[in-house]
Amino acid sequence: MASGQSVDYPFKSGEYARYGAYYNWHFIWLQSGEVEFRADTIQYKKQKAWHLKAVGKTFKAYDLLYSVRDTFEVFSNYDTFKPLYSRRVLNHAKMNSVHEYSFDYVTGKIETRIRQEDKPLYTGRIPVQENTYDLLATAYHFRKFDFNNLFVGQKVPYRMLIDRKVADLYFRYLGKENVKTRNGNEYRCHKVSVYLLQGDFFPEGEYMKVWFTDDKNHLPVQVESEIQVGSVKALLLDSKSLKYPLSSLKK
Repeated sequence: MASGQSVDYPFKSGEYARYGAYYNWHFIWLQSGEVEFRADTIQYKKQKAWHLKAVGKTFKAYDLLYSVRDTFEVFSNYDTFKPLYSRRVLNHAKMNSVHEYSFDYVTGKIETRIRQEDKPLYTGRIPVQENTYDLLATAYHFRKFDFNNLFVGQKVPYRMLIDRKVADLYFRYLGKENVKTRNGNEYRCHKVSVYLLQGDFFPEGEYMKVWFTDDKNHLPVQVESEIQVGSVKALLLDSKSLKYPLSSLKK
């Protein structure tokens, strides 16, 4: 995408999706929480912008075992989808952190502030590179790809802001596959594997799989990933205010 070029994304203001979060424990998938995604349009610093937000939390019954209260949000230019400000608040058990990124396209820098428990405040500046998105915006950005024009095994590059640097990564198209959710719905989907760098929770490699609806929405139906200990899964529970009919839902 050239700088300044308008992008037509397959979602609209008001879109909402809710997912069940599952953890694999001794070969049994246990629903331990939920994740909600919202896309809205607002005025941000005198310009029309997307406000994308995701909130994940474990059920209270699992909090004693391992509590999660995470919030991701990003403000992006409405026409170009270029990020303006990104914030990530993570609360995992007793580990807390806040990551903030302000994108300045005049200076060509990303102002970075990272506060982590028991560590000094980190501030720094990262050079802005074309088509750089944070984790949440990347998830929405994937939905713009025309999966029908990809061949099985094809690698599609993407660029993502990860903590204190920008990384060039890729996802691999794996073809079409049907997915049945826990509420009995079955969807025709496009399946991809996503290459991630090693972090506190994810190993490095193509260990994350995502299934997008095989219709114009490209709504994620299932996400499954290995983590440092075990594996996790998110399955679509319900959605509303989609831009297009959910024609991938099998009757």
